[in-house]
Amino acid sequence: MKMERKLKMTIKSVEGQPADGVELYTGVATSDDVDRLMERMNIKGLMNLDDYLKNPILLFNHDPHTPIGVIEGVDITDNEIRVTFRFASTPKAQEIKRLVDEGVLRAMSIGFLSVKQRMENNVLIHDQWVWLETSIVSIPANPKAIIVRDLETEEIVKGTTPFMDWDLDMERSWDADESEKRWRKWCGIETNADLEDPEKRRKYRGRFFWWDGEGTTFGGYKLPFVDIVDGKPKAIWRGVVAAMAALLGARGGVDIPDEDRIKVYEHICRYYRKAGKEPPEFHKGIEFFKVLDEFLFNCKR
Repeated sequence: MKMERKLKMTIKSVEGQPADGVELYTGVATSDDVDRLMERMNIKGLMNLDDYLKNPILLFNHDPHTPIGVIEGVDITDNEIRVTFRFASTPKAQEIKRLVDEGVLRAMSIGFLSVKQRMENNVLIHDQWVWLETSIVSIPANPKAIIVRDLETEEIVKGTTPFMDWDLDMERSWDADESEKRWRKWCGIETNADLEDPEKRRKYRGRFFWWDGEGTTFGGYKLPFVDIVDGKPKAIWRGVVAAMAALLGARGGVDIPDEDRIKVYEHICRYYRKAGKEPPEFHKGIEFFKVLDEFLFNCKR
Protein backbone atom coordinates (compact mmCIF):
# COMPACT_ATOMS: atom_id res chain seq x y z
CA MET A 1 0.00 0.00 0.00
CA LYS A 2 1.39 3.39 -0.99
CA MET A 3 1.95 5.98 1.75
CA GLU A 4 -0.41 8.93 1.80
CA ARG A 5 1.02 12.09 0.31
CA LYS A 6 0.71 14.00 3.58
CA LEU A 7 3.20 11.62 5.23
CA LYS A 8 5.82 12.29 2.62
CA MET A 9 7.40 15.38 4.12
CA THR A 10 10.23 15.35 6.64
CA ILE A 11 10.06 11.83 7.96
CA LYS A 12 13.62 11.98 9.25
CA SER A 13 15.82 14.99 9.98
CA VAL A 14 19.43 15.40 10.94
CA GLU A 15 20.07 16.68 14.46
CA GLY A 16 20.65 20.42 14.57
CA GLN A 17 19.52 23.08 12.12
CA PRO A 18 21.41 25.12 9.53
CA ALA A 19 22.04 28.77 10.26
CA ASP A 20 19.31 31.25 9.36
CA GLY A 21 19.33 32.06 5.66
CA VAL A 22 21.24 28.95 4.55
CA GLU A 23 19.71 27.91 1.26
CA LEU A 24 18.28 24.40 1.22
CA TYR A 25 17.72 22.28 -1.88
CA THR A 26 15.65 19.18 -2.51
CA GLY A 27 16.02 16.33 -4.94
CA VAL A 28 15.38 12.64 -5.53
CA ALA A 29 18.32 10.63 -4.23
CA THR A 30 17.01 7.36 -5.63
CA SER A 31 13.78 5.68 -6.71
CA ASP A 32 12.50 2.20 -7.49
CA ASP A 33 12.66 2.79 -11.25
CA VAL A 34 14.85 0.50 -13.35
CA ASP A 35 18.02 2.50 -13.99
CA ARG A 36 20.40 2.66 -16.94
CA LEU A 37 22.44 -0.19 -15.50
CA MET A 38 19.34 -2.44 -15.44
CA GLU A 39 19.22 -2.32 -11.65
CA ARG A 40 16.41 -1.36 -9.29
CA MET A 41 16.36 -0.32 -5.64
CA ASN A 42 13.74 -1.78 -3.31
CA ILE A 43 13.07 1.35 -1.25
CA LYS A 44 11.64 -0.72 1.60
CA GLY A 45 14.93 -2.63 1.74
CA LEU A 46 16.91 0.30 3.21
CA MET A 47 18.47 -1.15 6.37
CA ASN A 48 20.39 1.66 8.09
CA LEU A 49 18.53 4.99 7.90
CA ASP A 50 19.24 5.99 11.51
CA ASP A 51 22.94 5.18 11.14
CA TYR A 52 23.11 7.00 7.81
CA LEU A 53 21.72 10.16 9.38
CA LYS A 54 24.60 10.22 11.87
CA ASN A 55 26.94 11.08 8.98
CA PRO A 56 24.79 12.27 6.04
CA ILE A 57 27.60 13.49 3.82
CA LEU A 58 26.99 15.06 0.41
CA LEU A 59 29.71 14.31 -2.15
CA PHE A 60 30.44 15.25 -5.74
CA ASN A 61 30.49 12.32 -8.19
CA HIS A 62 30.89 9.83 -5.30
CA ASP A 63 34.39 11.09 -4.53
CA PRO A 64 34.98 10.62 -0.76
CA HIS A 65 37.75 13.21 -0.98
CA THR A 66 35.28 15.87 -2.16
CA PRO A 67 32.64 16.57 0.51
CA ILE A 68 30.48 19.46 -0.64
CA GLY A 69 27.63 19.55 1.86
CA VAL A 70 25.30 17.70 4.17
CA ILE A 71 21.86 16.12 4.00
CA GLU A 72 19.42 17.95 6.31
CA GLY A 73 16.35 15.75 5.87
CA VAL A 74 15.17 12.52 4.27
CA ASP A 75 11.63 11.97 2.98
CA ILE A 76 10.67 8.40 2.06
CA THR A 77 7.71 6.90 0.22
CA ASP A 78 7.27 3.40 -1.17
CA ASN A 79 8.67 4.61 -4.50
CA GLU A 80 11.48 7.06 -3.84
CA ILE A 81 13.78 8.78 -1.39
CA ARG A 82 13.93 12.56 -1.48
CA VAL A 83 16.55 14.52 0.40
CA THR A 84 16.89 18.09 1.57
CA PHE A 85 20.48 19.29 1.51
CA ARG A 86 22.73 22.31 1.82
CA PHE A 87 26.11 23.15 0.41
CA ALA A 88 29.23 23.75 2.48
CA SER A 89 31.03 27.11 2.43
CA THR A 90 34.21 25.72 0.80
CA PRO A 91 35.25 27.02 -2.63
CA LYS A 92 34.62 23.63 -4.27
CA ALA A 93 31.17 23.29 -2.72
CA GLN A 94 30.23 26.82 -3.77
CA GLU A 95 31.46 26.07 -7.29
CA ILE A 96 29.12 23.05 -7.45
CA LYS A 97 26.31 25.15 -5.96
CA ARG A 98 26.70 27.73 -8.74
CA LEU A 99 26.50 24.97 -11.35
CA VAL A 100 23.31 23.68 -9.73
CA ASP A 101 21.84 27.20 -9.59
CA GLU A 102 22.67 27.68 -13.26
CA GLY A 103 21.04 24.38 -14.19
CA VAL A 104 24.29 22.83 -15.40
CA LEU A 105 24.31 20.10 -12.74
CA ARG A 106 20.86 18.61 -12.14
CA ALA A 107 21.30 15.02 -11.00
CA MET A 108 21.83 12.98 -7.84
CA SER A 109 22.92 9.46 -6.97
CA ILE A 110 23.52 7.33 -3.90
CA GLY A 111 26.45 5.16 -2.86
CA PHE A 112 25.33 1.91 -1.23
CA LEU A 113 26.27 -1.64 -0.30
CA SER A 114 23.96 -4.35 -1.60
CA VAL A 115 23.17 -6.99 1.04
CA LYS A 116 20.54 -9.09 -0.73
CA GLN A 117 19.83 -9.19 -4.46
CA ARG A 118 17.77 -11.12 -7.00
CA MET A 119 17.31 -11.17 -10.76
CA GLU A 120 13.88 -10.56 -12.28
CA ASN A 121 13.31 -10.09 -16.02
CA ASN A 122 17.02 -9.32 -16.53
CA VAL A 123 16.88 -6.62 -13.86
CA LEU A 124 19.09 -6.83 -10.75
CA ILE A 125 16.91 -5.89 -7.78
CA HIS A 126 18.57 -4.80 -4.54
CA ASP A 127 16.12 -6.07 -1.92
CA GLN A 128 18.27 -5.16 1.08
CA TRP A 129 20.92 -2.47 1.05
CA VAL A 130 22.98 -0.12 3.22
CA TRP A 131 23.06 3.60 2.37
CA LEU A 132 26.58 5.08 2.48
CA GLU A 133 26.43 8.52 0.89
CA THR A 134 24.57 10.85 -1.47
CA SER A 135 26.18 12.69 -4.37
CA ILE A 136 25.58 15.44 -6.85
CA VAL A 137 26.58 13.84 -10.14
CA SER A 138 27.10 14.77 -13.77
CA ILE A 139 25.31 11.69 -15.14
CA PRO A 140 22.99 9.66 -12.90
CA ALA A 141 22.40 5.93 -13.26
CA ASN A 142 18.77 6.58 -12.30
CA PRO A 143 17.21 9.16 -14.67
CA LYS A 144 14.61 10.09 -12.02
CA ALA A 145 17.28 11.17 -9.52
CA ILE A 146 16.99 14.88 -10.26
CA ILE A 147 17.45 18.05 -8.18
CA VAL A 148 14.42 20.27 -7.55
CA ARG A 149 12.21 18.89 -10.29
CA ASP A 150 8.55 18.23 -10.85
CA LEU A 151 8.59 14.52 -11.64
CA GLU A 152 5.34 14.70 -13.60
CA THR A 153 6.54 17.30 -16.08
CA GLU A 154 10.29 16.72 -15.68
CA GLU A 155 10.77 20.48 -15.80
CA ILE A 156 13.04 22.40 -13.43
CA VAL A 157 10.99 24.11 -10.75
CA LYS A 158 11.32 27.86 -11.18
CA GLY A 159 8.09 29.04 -9.56
CA THR A 160 8.85 27.91 -6.01
CA THR A 161 11.55 29.44 -3.87
CA PRO A 162 13.95 27.09 -2.04
CA PHE A 163 12.91 26.01 1.45
CA MET A 164 14.93 28.16 3.87
CA ASP A 165 13.67 26.66 7.16
CA TRP A 166 13.33 30.05 8.86
CA ASP A 167 12.57 30.11 12.58
CA LEU A 168 8.79 30.36 13.01
CA ASP A 169 7.14 33.11 15.10
CA MET A 170 3.69 31.91 16.15
CA GLU A 171 2.60 35.10 17.96
CA ARG A 172 3.59 38.09 15.84
CA SER A 173 0.92 39.90 13.82
CA TRP A 174 1.32 40.06 10.04
CA ASP A 175 1.53 43.33 8.13
CA ALA A 176 2.74 42.62 4.59
CA ASP A 177 3.48 46.26 3.73
CA GLU A 178 5.45 47.11 6.86
CA SER A 179 7.35 43.83 6.80
CA GLU A 180 8.26 44.50 3.17
CA LYS A 181 9.91 47.77 4.21
CA ARG A 182 11.92 45.99 6.90
CA TRP A 183 12.87 43.20 4.52
CA ARG A 184 14.15 45.56 1.79
CA LYS A 185 16.24 47.41 4.36
CA TRP A 186 17.71 44.12 5.62
CA CYS A 187 18.53 43.07 2.03
CA GLY A 188 19.96 46.47 1.10
CA ILE A 189 17.38 46.93 -1.66
CA GLU A 190 15.57 50.14 -2.57
CA THR A 191 14.60 49.91 -6.25
CA ASN A 192 14.18 47.35 -9.02
CA ALA A 193 17.69 48.19 -10.13
CA ASP A 194 19.04 46.60 -6.95
CA LEU A 195 17.46 43.30 -8.00
CA GLU A 196 19.93 43.11 -10.88
CA ASP A 197 22.50 42.06 -8.27
CA PRO A 198 22.33 38.22 -8.09
CA GLU A 199 23.29 38.08 -4.41
CA LYS A 200 20.70 40.69 -3.39
CA ARG A 201 18.13 38.91 -5.54
CA ARG A 202 18.90 35.58 -3.83
CA LYS A 203 18.58 37.20 -0.42
CA TYR A 204 15.36 39.01 -1.28
CA ARG A 205 13.51 35.93 -2.57
CA GLY A 206 13.83 34.22 0.83
CA ARG A 207 10.78 36.21 1.99
CA PHE A 208 8.41 34.65 -0.55
CA PHE A 209 6.87 31.31 -1.46
CA TRP A 210 6.86 32.10 -5.21
CA TRP A 211 8.97 34.01 -7.69
CA ASP A 212 8.90 34.16 -11.49
CA GLY A 213 12.36 32.68 -12.02
CA GLU A 214 13.77 36.02 -13.18
CA GLY A 215 13.26 38.13 -10.07
CA THR A 216 14.37 41.44 -11.56
CA THR A 217 11.20 43.32 -10.54
CA PHE A 218 9.32 43.43 -7.25
CA GLY A 219 6.21 42.19 -9.04
CA GLY A 220 8.02 38.94 -9.78
CA TYR A 221 7.74 37.83 -6.13
CA LYS A 222 4.50 36.74 -4.48
CA LEU A 223 3.15 35.21 -1.27
CA PRO A 224 5.41 36.83 1.35
CA PHE A 225 5.59 35.31 4.83
CA VAL A 226 8.92 36.41 6.40
CA ASP A 227 9.62 39.51 8.49
CA ILE A 228 12.63 40.92 10.35
CA VAL A 229 12.27 40.40 14.11
CA ASP A 230 15.00 41.70 16.41
CA GLY A 231 17.31 42.02 13.43
CA LYS A 232 16.80 38.46 12.18
CA PRO A 233 14.51 36.92 9.53
CA LYS A 234 11.63 34.89 10.89
CA ALA A 235 8.72 33.16 9.23
CA ILE A 236 5.51 34.64 10.64
CA TRP A 237 2.79 32.04 11.20
CA ARG A 238 -0.01 34.44 10.32
CA GLY A 239 1.87 35.31 7.13
CA VAL A 240 2.09 31.60 6.32
CA VAL A 241 -1.68 31.23 6.86
CA ALA A 242 -2.34 34.32 4.72
CA ALA A 243 -0.21 32.87 1.93
CA MET A 244 -2.08 29.56 2.07
CA ALA A 245 -5.42 31.37 2.03
CA ALA A 246 -4.37 33.42 -1.02
CA LEU A 247 -3.08 30.32 -2.80
CA LEU A 248 -6.42 28.58 -2.29
CA GLY A 249 -8.45 31.54 -3.51
CA ALA A 250 -9.16 33.87 -0.59
CA ARG A 251 -9.53 37.60 -1.26
CA GLY A 252 -9.17 37.17 -5.00
CA GLY A 253 -6.37 34.63 -4.77
CA VAL A 254 -2.92 35.03 -6.27
CA ASP A 255 -1.94 35.20 -9.92
CA ILE A 256 0.65 32.46 -10.43
CA PRO A 257 0.77 29.70 -13.07
CA ASP A 258 -1.50 26.72 -12.37
CA GLU A 259 1.42 24.32 -12.74
CA ASP A 260 3.22 26.04 -9.83
CA ARG A 261 0.37 25.84 -7.35
CA ILE A 262 0.91 22.32 -6.04
CA LYS A 263 4.65 22.99 -5.61
CA VAL A 264 3.95 26.21 -3.70
CA TYR A 265 1.32 24.38 -1.65
CA GLU A 266 3.85 21.71 -0.63
CA HIS A 267 6.34 24.44 0.33
CA ILE A 268 3.75 26.15 2.55
CA CYS A 269 2.82 22.78 4.06
CA ARG A 270 6.34 22.41 5.39
CA TYR A 271 5.74 25.44 7.65
CA TYR A 272 2.34 24.09 8.70
CA ARG A 273 4.04 20.91 9.84
CA LYS A 274 6.81 22.91 11.48
CA ALA A 275 4.05 24.64 13.47
CA GLY A 276 2.44 21.30 14.32
CA LYS A 277 -0.64 22.22 12.27
CA GLU A 278 -2.56 20.15 9.72
CA PRO A 279 -2.58 21.99 6.35
CA PRO A 280 -5.89 22.48 4.54
CA GLU A 281 -6.59 20.24 1.59
CA PHE A 282 -5.24 21.46 -1.73
CA HIS A 283 -7.76 22.50 -4.38
CA LYS A 284 -7.82 24.77 -7.40
CA GLY A 285 -11.34 26.10 -7.00
CA ILE A 286 -12.78 28.95 -4.95
CA GLU A 287 -14.08 26.84 -2.03
CA PHE A 288 -11.73 28.54 0.40
CA PHE A 289 -14.03 29.39 3.32
CA LYS A 290 -12.34 27.04 5.81
CA VAL A 291 -8.95 28.63 5.08
CA LEU A 292 -10.40 32.14 5.14
CA ASP A 293 -12.13 31.52 8.47
CA GLU A 294 -8.84 30.34 9.99
CA PHE A 295 -7.04 33.38 8.61
CA LEU A 296 -9.63 35.81 9.98
CA PHE A 297 -9.68 34.05 13.34
CA ASN A 298 -5.90 34.37 13.64
CA CYS A 299 -6.06 38.06 12.76
CA LYS A 300 -8.40 38.65 15.70
CA ARG A 301 -6.17 36.93 18.26
